Amino acid sequence: MFCVSSPPLSGGYRWALATKTTTNVSTKSRTRGSSLSIRAENKSYLNVNNNRSSPLENNKDQLLVACIQAKSGINVSNEEKDSVEEVIQSVEQYQDKDANIEDLAMGYWRVIYSTAPPPSNGQVIGPIVGTAFQSINKDNATYENVLAVGNWLTLRLKATYEVLENNRWTVTFKSIQVELFEKKEPVFVKDFPEGTTREWLTTFQDEEWRIVRAGRTEKELMNNVFVMRREKPWWETY
Repeated sequence: MFCVSSPPLSGGYRWALATKTTTNVSTKSRTRGSSLSIRAENKSYLNVNNNRSSPLENNKDQLLVACIQAKSGINVSNEEKDSVEEVIQSVEQYQDKDANIEDLAMGYWRVIYSTAPPPSNGQVIGPIVGTAFQSINKDNATYENVLAVGNWLTLRLKATYEVLENNRWTVTFKSIQVELFEKKEPVFVKDFPEGTTREWLTTFQDEEWRIVRAGRTEKELMNNVFVMRREKPWWETY
C-alpha cells in the first residue's frame, strides 16, 4: 500500500464486486506445471478436505494457500491473478455489512498478497523482498505501512484516514521514511505533497482477515487488492 494516487473518487464504488464477473480460466488454457493451478492440477489437502466449521473458514484456508502459492503477488501472471481473484471473491461474499470496519481493523496486519505495484507486495527491487505490514490506530485516525527487509532496512509510510462510509475511507499520505539496522531515528524522511490521497474499499474484515481494494479510479479499485492477516510484527514483540 505504498502506491501514491490522486484525489479520492467522486462516486462510490460500493459493492460492485458482488456483481463483478471474473474471467474463468480453464484448466486447459493454463500453463502446464503452473505453481498456481488452484482448482485443478494442484490437489492439496485443503482442496479436497473441506472439514472446517463453516464454508467461510474453508474459503479462508483456500485463500491462504492461494496467496502462498502466488508468492504474495510477486511476478505472477494474469492467469494466476485470475485464479487468486476467484478465491478472494469467495471470501468477500461473506462480509458482514453490519460489522464496524474501523473497530475490527485496529491493530497490525501482515500483507500476504497484493496485485498493486511494488513495494506494496513486499518487493523492494529485483530479488530483494521484505515483509509488508499495516498498522491502524483508530484513536487518532492514523496508519502506517511498514516494509521491513530483515533487520537492516525499514521503509515506513505514515498517513491518516477519514471514514467516509463504514467500508470506504479516504487516506492521506503524510511522509515516508527510511530506517537502518533497527534504529528508531530515520536516516531519511520525505514529505508527500499536500493532498496526496487515495481511496480504500474494505471488502472483507473480521478479527483475523482484512481485504482492501485501493486506488484512484473504479478500475484501480478492482485491480489493486490487498489481502492481510492479523499478525504483530517481530519488532513489536520484544
